[in-house]
Amino acid sequence: MDSELLAKCRRGDAEAIETLVNEHQAGVYRLCLSILDDPADAQDATQESFAAALKALAGFRGDAAFNTWLFSIAINTCRALLRQRQRRARLHEQLVDPSMPDKESKQSPERSLIEHERSQALWGAISRLDEKHRLTIVLRYYHDLSTQQIAEVLGINVGTVHSRLSAARSQLTGELKRANLGFSQEQEGQP
Repeated sequence: MDSELLAKCRRGDAEAIETLVNEHQAGVYRLCLSILDDPADAQDATQESFAAALKALAGFRGDAAFNTWLFSIAINTCRALLRQRQRRARLHEQLVDPSMPDKESKQSPERSLIEHERSQALWGAISRLDEKHRLTIVLRYYHDLSTQQIAEVLGINVGTVHSRLSAARSQLTGELKRANLGFSQEQEGQP
């Protein structure tokens, strides 16, 4: 990697940054796509990776090749996105029928549509929670914050975070049951 180009990027030279991105974008995108297996997520991860790299460029010492350093940032970005996916999936599993096949298995178009509708219904239910419960759910399952981190962000104690998460999950489960999304009456012991 041309050290002069990196020096210009560190100074915020827009043309140098554009050149840097153009030189490495395809490789970073292919890496992200191979990890995430979703073009839209790979595009988002690519953009986040470059943003993170440009922000941390002052710390690049040149001990490794620039491409290697950039790829490590991209891999960490992808890992964070995968953790977010897992958090969302866990929330979905806690609230919706656990007998549904997981997303990793090959799904028919009908099953994919059902999953999409369920995800939309879940987000709709989350958006109808009051602010204190919605924020707690979003911070935990969509931003992957620990209960301690949530407590710090919201200025409450950890016990309150646990209480709010429990209450929110209960409200969401009830709403999704009423909407008959993934729950059968037999599962609930109702006639």
